[in-house]
Amino acid sequence: MAGVMLGVASLIIVLSVMSGFERDLQDKITAMSAHVWIQPLDGNASREMLAKTAKTPGVITAGRYLTTQALLRSGSSATGAVLFGLDGRAAGDVIQLASHLKMGRMPSFDGRGPEIALGSELAGQLGLLPGDPVVLVTARGINAGAPIMLRAVVTGIFEVGMMDYDAHTGNLPLECVQRLLGPGVRPGAMVRVADVFRAHEMSALLQSRLGTGFMVRDWLTLNRNLFYAIRMEKLVMFLILLTIVTVAAFNITSSLIMTVMEKTRAIGILSTLGVPPRRLSSIFVIQGVLVGASGVLAGVVLGSAICAVIAVYPISLPGGGTVYYLTTLPVRMNLLLDLVVIPVVALALCVLSAVYPARQAARLDPVEAIRYE
Repeated sequence: MAGVMLGVASLIIVLSVMSGFERDLQDKITAMSAHVWIQPLDGNASREMLAKTAKTPGVITAGRYLTTQALLRSGSSATGAVLFGLDGRAAGDVIQLASHLKMGRMPSFDGRGPEIALGSELAGQLGLLPGDPVVLVTARGINAGAPIMLRAVVTGIFEVGMMDYDAHTGNLPLECVQRLLGPGVRPGAMVRVADVFRAHEMSALLQSRLGTGFMVRDWLTLNRNLFYAIRMEKLVMFLILLTIVTVAAFNITSSLIMTVMEKTRAIGILSTLGVPPRRLSSIFVIQGVLVGASGVLAGVVLGSAICAVIAVYPISLPGGGTVYYLTTLPVRMNLLLDLVVIPVVALALCVLSAVYPARQAARLDPVEAIRYE
């Protein structure tokens, strides 16, 4: 029973932590990013297209954007970054930049001047604070002449909590990125939807509404390899930890076999008195079910209690925020998986473990069982 309890508790704890990691990663990816991206192929993100997109059921808002890679140079150092040029709606409503500002203010997205907001790690690498100047440099191409330079003022520093984003991203007005990229560049659109987990359905709906002049992609599609790897890891961990329950089930089998050997005389007497073999086998099956059910119930209580304690008193991770995306161990229980699937699978293993001893008890010859009594 203790073996079943530890196996079930381990399954619940480990899978809850992995589910918490997956959800926390999803939250960080969508915290300051569009849910759906629309890239023009032979069209443009015009006001009419944005209005048509915003009127689509399930869409909250949409705004225009451009992106490019650039070299950022301050007085002390230089580093590369990904720059997002946004209009006011994309910055304020789609990625909600203001809610992630750590210090300073949002850039002016009405085109009054070159202003930029930097990720906290990127600003730290460059030694910049709000009010400091920074030089943005982009290359036109190998044979396209001199690179384009733009001087901007850092107005704010944001922090998402995701190292890759905070260390390599800057946001500035759309017109500034258009100046860096040169004429002829077509802005795309970024969309925020009501249900982030239905973004794939929304992207298909928007693709059908906008036609072939635009390529529509959602955040789930862009990160599908990452989340597929996480789900495969969860499945593998489930199968590995299930071996603990399997070992405990074998212990139930051996225990019941010993019980059958000890109760050989009683089984023989009951058979002689007319108890049918099916009734005899059910006695040992019920014993196995009781042991397994007790262990499963205790494991569910223990695992849920430990997950609740971790949720209330988070465990700090070494190197949190630098080596990992997370600073504390995340926990998120899945009621269907933790309270239904795991207990049912564990209990089924325990029942199967009792079948062989029960059949052996039912096959005992009563004459041989009481010959020497």
